[in-house]
Amino acid sequence: MRDPQTMRTFRRFLSATALAAVAAAIVPATAGGAQVAARVAGQVVVTNFRDGQTVRYPVVLLAGQTGDASATGAGVINESSSLDTRRLAGLAGGGAFKALAELVPGENRLVIRCGAAETKLTLTYRPATSEFVVRVFYWTDSAGSTGFQTPDANDRLNWQGKLGTAMKLLQCFTAERLNDIGMGRRTFILEFDEAGRVKVHLLRGSATAAEYRKMSGAQLYAAAAAELERQYPSRTAKDLVIPAFTLFDANTARALAHTALGGGDLALFGGADLFTWPDCLAGAQAAFMDARRVDPAKFFSDSVGRDTYWACASTTMGAALHELGHAFDLPHSTDPLDIMTRGHDRLNRFFTLIEPPRAGRASFCAFKADEVARWSPVSGEALAAQRFFEPDKRKWADVARTTITLDRRSRRIKIESPDGLRYVGVWRLELPLGLQAVRCVPLADGALDASMTLDELDAWVPHGEANLAVLDGQGCLTRVMVKDLLAGPFVTKWQFADVTVPWPDANSLPAVDAARLVEIEASAGRAKLAASAGPYVDFVATSGLGSRQRVAGYAMREIRTDSARRIRLLTGSDDSLRMWLNGRQVAGVLALRTAKADAETTEVDLRAGANRLLVEVGQAGGGWGLMLRLTDDKGDKLELTDDGMLRGAAEAQDTATQPAM
Repeated sequence: MRDPQTMRTFRRFLSATALAAVAAAIVPATAGGAQVAARVAGQVVVTNFRDGQTVRYPVVLLAGQTGDASATGAGVINESSSLDTRRLAGLAGGGAFKALAELVPGENRLVIRCGAAETKLTLTYRPATSEFVVRVFYWTDSAGSTGFQTPDANDRLNWQGKLGTAMKLLQCFTAERLNDIGMGRRTFILEFDEAGRVKVHLLRGSATAAEYRKMSGAQLYAAAAAELERQYPSRTAKDLVIPAFTLFDANTARALAHTALGGGDLALFGGADLFTWPDCLAGAQAAFMDARRVDPAKFFSDSVGRDTYWACASTTMGAALHELGHAFDLPHSTDPLDIMTRGHDRLNRFFTLIEPPRAGRASFCAFKADEVARWSPVSGEALAAQRFFEPDKRKWADVARTTITLDRRSRRIKIESPDGLRYVGVWRLELPLGLQAVRCVPLADGALDASMTLDELDAWVPHGEANLAVLDGQGCLTRVMVKDLLAGPFVTKWQFADVTVPWPDANSLPAVDAARLVEIEASAGRAKLAASAGPYVDFVATSGLGSRQRVAGYAMREIRTDSARRIRLLTGSDDSLRMWLNGRQVAGVLALRTAKADAETTEVDLRAGANRLLVEVGQAGGGWGLMLRLTDDKGDKLELTDDGMLRGAAEAQDTATQPAM
């Protein structure tokens, strides 16, 4: 351990009878493992792995019983490895142990020693081959400075080692905790070099450190996203970015250029506590036992008031994983120990046997197995359903074919996908936290559909606050707000133009002249109707245009009526919106926003016969989509049939959306 005083105190604590009482709760227990341990006294027993198992990631945490109650340390030797991590020291006490091991491709012959006892274990590491990976970046200012703030004059400033080690630990944590909830050892895939090191990319920024330190969190996020798109574009990566220029200003007691944001494909977390992270696997468990104090008057102590190295390392490494969870589209949850709430404060406990002293507590603290950071089922099942958690390379479809429909007569919501369903979550809008995952809907293996009544949904979450999140067999996410299903019917089928118009300046609507408008309408007119999954028409998933930035896309519908009449168009868009009816502009909204139903209302006059409604949606970045429904001039709901006929919703089929064609 880094702090000799902590080590001496730790050994004294291990001799206390209190630790023996909690050892059984700390050891990851399978019933079989516990029974074997009881039968084989004096022998090390690994309770979380079986001999001969295959894993798809390189760093594992071995846990079990020591066979030697006097052992205060554990060691693992990988006889198959020539890496500098061939030998790693772990923690032991009270008859329990936890120790890390780094595997090499192929068979790994491991020897685990605790005091006078030892055992052998063989694990096979088969590296993942998927192209869908998590990348990690160290973001510098324009000068390329890689230094970070630290109270340690002898700090090696080994940013590559710190970020690479953190990613291996978070990958290991995720695999083990998903296994604990019955999902198997699934985890995200990292990029490795030939020596088995995590590839840590250097992202050199365009601004100075002083300029970055004046930015808000949202501005930093936008700047990081722009640099990634310019320097490291990818459609098969989720990116974790750690800024090098985060600085704690002791004069103002503020952390500058610090933020914690995640979403889309990017997770961004400030680097002010990077000095507390381990820079190699050999120091990983020691880092979570390092009780040296961090002076919160001089350095950023992101530790919920615990003000120690181990606490800062736990909270900030765990928070980086939390933001990565948001990049995987996870909301917050209601479980206080889930990584998607404040469980990341307890990340340290996964790697240790007891918790060191901290500010406000001078002694070590024993904890129970259910007091450790985890992935709760409502979050873990959503992770395991994603393509980023599939270790083998394969072809994936990029467009969801999920439909979510509401039958108003039976008040039943039905979810269907020809690609199968992997996850159906009920999420709740809970301000100021935003969305919270409340529960998973049980699915049979290979399920193609699922359903629930509004009454069942209301028992879980008031359906006015409920969101349904669906991951299909291709790992594509579809999300629908239940109140939008109830508010419908929406126009969910459109003809999309295969051309876009540049939108370089978000301060004005895209330039479209009469000739260009004719070209766009002709392109859309040749297209077949494409159906969205629900009220929100996602241009990325539905239009065939794919992911774009700084462009405008176009969708058209023919509206036919037997006689001239006035109707209302109720719209919301992400981002800007413009509409033309029969070639005449009837609405224009310049905005950078997320789509919200009924954000504005436009009254238009239809002529008898066929009418062409063309809608433009600008895309600056992030989401790209449209919500549009129709009413008559009194506010009564209208619906379009597939052939474009306009009729009252009471005459139409009693569904809020139609299955995809």
